[in-house]
Amino acid sequence: MLIEIAGIIIVFMALRTLIARDRSERMLYLNAMSFGISALIALYIQTPFGAIIAITYFVASTISSNAIAYSIGRIQEEITVK
Repeated sequence: MLIEIAGIIIVFMALRTLIARDRSERMLYLNAMSFGISALIALYIQTPFGAIIAITYFVASTISSNAIAYSIGRIQEEITVK
C-alpha cells in the first residue's frame, strides 16, 4: 500500500514538473521526486542492502538538490547585480 502511495506522489510530481513554468519551481518538484524514489527503493527492497542503496540515493539527491539551489541563488544574484 505504501509503495502505491509513493508511486502516485511521484507521478503527480512528474506531472507538476511538466506543467511548471519557472525553472526553480521545476527543481523543487524534481527534488520531491528524488526523495520519493529513495522511499520507493527502501520500501521495495526490504533488505539491509536495499536500505544502504536507499540511503546512498537519498544522500546523493540531497547533495544534488543543494547544488541546484546554490546555482539558482547565484544566477538570481547575478541578474539583480547587472
